[in-house]
Amino acid sequence: MNSIKTIAPILITRTRSFWLGIVPAGLTLVDIIAGAVSDGTAEPIAASIAAIVGPIFGITAAEVHAFMLAIAPLCALIVAHQRSGLARPYTTSPSKERDLVRTIEDGKSAFEAGKAFGERLQQSGSRTQALIPESAKPKPKN
Repeated sequence: MNSIKTIAPILITRTRSFWLGIVPAGLTLVDIIAGAVSDGTAEPIAASIAAIVGPIFGITAAEVHAFMLAIAPLCALIVAHQRSGLARPYTTSPSKERDLVRTIEDGKSAFEAGKAFGERLQQSGSRTQALIPESAKPKPKN
């Protein structure tokens, strides 16, 4: 075992899967729920986006909503790809992320110090028996 392999958690807002997957999917979900509980024409997120970029690009809320629905499967694929394999766990607290990274680094330092101590003991060979106090040595059985 040459080194410690630890995967530190990452603040969820620092990830691509959050900004390119979870946020767009959440916004689309808000539009879908708003349309379901109303008469089917309420699209608050799409209307807000259309109000901001509509005058520049000439798009309507219905077009924005259709685009959001079209990219929803892509958002799911982004999240699935980012979470596949050996993915880093998420945390929602920046202080928790810092504390865990510091703990991992302290653990690595302690591991490396213990490993170096063990190597020194192995190099000293037979001297290790002489260094052990008499009270710690096993007693011979009669």
